Amino acid sequence: MRNSNTNNWRSTALIAGAILTAGVVTTTSTTDVHADNSQNNAQVSNGQVTYDQVRATADQQLAQLQSANDSKEAQQATANEQSNAADLAQTNAQIDQLKASHAALEQEQAGAIAQAQVSTAASIEAQTSAANAEYQQQINAQQQNEATQRAANDQQYAQAVSQAAENQQAVADINAQYQQALSDAANTQTSQAQAAANNYNSAVAKENDTYQGKLSAQKATNAENIKNAEASLASVTANANKPYEVATTNDVAVTGRVAKPQTDVKVPAYVTKYGIHLEVRGYNGAIPVSDYTYPEFANTYYGEYPDSAVITNKAAESTPHDISEMPLDFQPGLLSYDAKNDHSEKVSADGLTADQVQVLRALALSWENGFRNNVFKNYREFYNVVNKNDGFVNVAPVDLVSTDFTDNIANQVVANRTKYNVDNNSHTVKDSGMPTEATYSSIINNATQNLQKSLTSEFNGKTVYTDVNENLTTMQAGTPTLLNYAINLYNSMQGMYYGELVNPTHIGGHAVNLLRAGVRTVGIGFQKLTDEMTAKNGSGVSDRKNPSYAVTFDHIGFNINHDANLTKEVQNRNVWGTSSVDAQLNTIKTAQYHVNKVPGTKMVTPTATDVQKATASEQQKLADVKAQAQQSLDALASSHQANLNKLEQQYNDAKAQVKANYDAAVTKAASVRDAALKATGAVDLQAYKAQLDSAYQNLVKADQVAAQKLAADRDAKIANIKKTENAKLDAKINELVPSIDPQIKQLQDQHQAVIAHGDAVLAELKAENKAAYNKLAEQFNVQLAAIQQREDAKRANEVRLANNTVVLPSAVEAANDGNVDTVAFPTASNLLQAETTGRVQTVSAPSIVKTATQTPIAVAPVVTTVNHAAENTVKSNESSAPVVTQTAAVAATTNNGTQTSVASTADNKATKADNSEKSVVKADTVAKKQTPAKKSESSQKVDQSSMSIVALAATALLGTLGITYSSKKRHN
Repeated sequence: MRNSNTNNWRSTALIAGAILTAGVVTTTSTTDVHADNSQNNAQVSNGQVTYDQVRATADQQLAQLQSANDSKEAQQATANEQSNAADLAQTNAQIDQLKASHAALEQEQAGAIAQAQVSTAASIEAQTSAANAEYQQQINAQQQNEATQRAANDQQYAQAVSQAAENQQAVADINAQYQQALSDAANTQTSQAQAAANNYNSAVAKENDTYQGKLSAQKATNAENIKNAEASLASVTANANKPYEVATTNDVAVTGRVAKPQTDVKVPAYVTKYGIHLEVRGYNGAIPVSDYTYPEFANTYYGEYPDSAVITNKAAESTPHDISEMPLDFQPGLLSYDAKNDHSEKVSADGLTADQVQVLRALALSWENGFRNNVFKNYREFYNVVNKNDGFVNVAPVDLVSTDFTDNIANQVVANRTKYNVDNNSHTVKDSGMPTEATYSSIINNATQNLQKSLTSEFNGKTVYTDVNENLTTMQAGTPTLLNYAINLYNSMQGMYYGELVNPTHIGGHAVNLLRAGVRTVGIGFQKLTDEMTAKNGSGVSDRKNPSYAVTFDHIGFNINHDANLTKEVQNRNVWGTSSVDAQLNTIKTAQYHVNKVPGTKMVTPTATDVQKATASEQQKLADVKAQAQQSLDALASSHQANLNKLEQQYNDAKAQVKANYDAAVTKAASVRDAALKATGAVDLQAYKAQLDSAYQNLVKADQVAAQKLAADRDAKIANIKKTENAKLDAKINELVPSIDPQIKQLQDQHQAVIAHGDAVLAELKAENKAAYNKLAEQFNVQLAAIQQREDAKRANEVRLANNTVVLPSAVEAANDGNVDTVAFPTASNLLQAETTGRVQTVSAPSIVKTATQTPIAVAPVVTTVNHAAENTVKSNESSAPVVTQTAAVAATTNNGTQTSVASTADNKATKADNSEKSVVKADTVAKKQTPAKKSESSQKVDQSSMSIVALAATALLGTLGITYSSKKRHN
């Protein structure tokens, strides 16, 4: 057969960080009773039921429902209490046993513990005493040093007092000489300052005269330069307004020939009789054309035949002559091949070259993207069905890419298929006779494992799904040219994709695989088939003279938590490799459309803009001349101001020098005075005394700081002694009597887990009961509203005549006069039972729940369909997240709400769309109809005094108003 797919859409639960170590197993007992299983019939006239009667029935049934709900919740609460009490008793017994064992061991080791405590206390006491003694010695040394310093200071001060009395007259003479030196320095400062001011004023006046002369000369020069620039601009402007001839270049679009797919395909009667045989679940034979929502899709099936040889009305416009004429957008329809008009390159007997493979990859990638985008744009219902659970309903897909990354994957797939002799009827899976590590899914997992780990870590707490699948088809050519192979592949893909879009409820596996919005890349491999493979029955190869190929499409992508925005952000990241087909696609696109440049000339009358451009240079020159004129004036002013600033700086420097001279004279006088005083040996007794006292206080302060550190060191040392010795004691005691606290904590945590689970079960039950109560109350509210509307309409027809009330007949009553409506409705007991169906769960002790995977529905194949686990859990931090084990059965629901059981085929051996058989399992829809009980005579009578009959009548009347109970089954 030509095509096959494996929908290995693994919703890989990469639940990062959510690693559970224990779970809770619950046992559920559910009674399923439906409202449509038991019915009574009654005949009630439209006027027999009142609002109050139905209100009473509603109150009664709601009260019964509430009572039943309370009973179930009480049973669940009792079950929780019993389970909690049993687990608590077991937990306390285990704790008591641990404590008893611990107490016995303590009693047994009491002597050894006491001996260790005494030894520890003695060691601490000895080491503490030594530390205190060392500290006291250091403090005593400080105090002795301070006393020695204090005595030395007193002796030095006494000597200074005795010397000062002998030098009193010499000091007075020295001070008088100092005052005279200060007076001479002040007189010199005054005369020097006046001379500096006179020099500054004279220099400023001379600079002002020089500036005025230069300014007048520059203004005259500027006026002449501006006059010349204006004359030049006028001349250029006159020339710019004259018409002129220019060379032109015209853009001429060149559109190449592109073949248009043919949709009105006609084939011989025997082909039509054989029918359409594609891999679409639900069909184990030919697919009727009438089942196709778009009948033109059915014609694409004939692309399965080599070169579409069965087409009898080949159109010239649908026949490409070279690779450059192959369409890139992949609209529905088939292409024809004409060997006489094939201008493409040859393919040797050895098969396709590497460059030719890349051309075919480029075309196949463009066709796959064309199919995805065309279906999304024009046949949205198919796209939305495939992606209804993936977060991409009505969200456009991102284009697939073919890169060096996917080329490596495709090449490895081809190598493994060749190594293990896998033919064109078998996927790259274990069932095809290859080891697990050689399968396409293993190759992809190995290539993407780093990216998977990165996404798992990045989206911690979210689910990361991996979209991986493989499509398979056969490519052959009667004429060994690249164009023949390309047309054959194009038509085969038409049948593989458009041919499988039967209707939104019947979509083939190949189309589903490609329409998955989560996939981002595709590795397209070309496996050259051996003679042995092509000679097999069902190989589908008609001409064995030229090489034939199995073409694999391995799609890869990730879906982040079924969130389209997050998924697209990841898809658009630069993590998928570098495109390997851009050059080939651009070559084809350029051939199909490009622009040529054609030279020419024309006369042009200058526009105002042209004149502006032509004179822009002269206008700029004029502006520059004017700017230069202003700059020259600014430069003179700037130079003048700089000279004034220089003179001012010189004046300030002179004043500073005068001040410096004065300060130097004062400093010299003070120095002479101090030298003379020093020679006499005189000192300032008060300052000397303060100096000595300060030195002593500094010593005392330093000793206080040192003493604090000594005390802190001692205390730290003693604390460390106690810590070390007590740690040794604790270790010794723990060695003799190990602690049981961790074991007790573990038992208590396990008990709390049991309590928490029971609370969760009860909360879930209460929520379900509340929902059931609200649903029943809403049904009655709708019924009561209808009765109220009828009563209002009836009162509108009442007329008062004297003391009597006359009721005029309404149009509805006149039409139905004398008629009795028969309605079927649930009895009060059955209705209550249907709405109160629930469960009481018992809670067991916590236990580990192992991970399981969900087995999805296998797509019915044309060739071979292999479906790996749909929920493949990828490890996060080398731990697996426990989940509740699910069965492999999968259910589908039809539009009317009935549940359809869907079976998956396990047959991996299917045959081509010729006379070979296919292995397909048809899924039948089973809908049970509820047959109302036959009416009896007693059920047609109404007893006005019976409250139960009134309830029946009220419900029957509601039925005549179009308000009925739902007969749809409720599935849990």
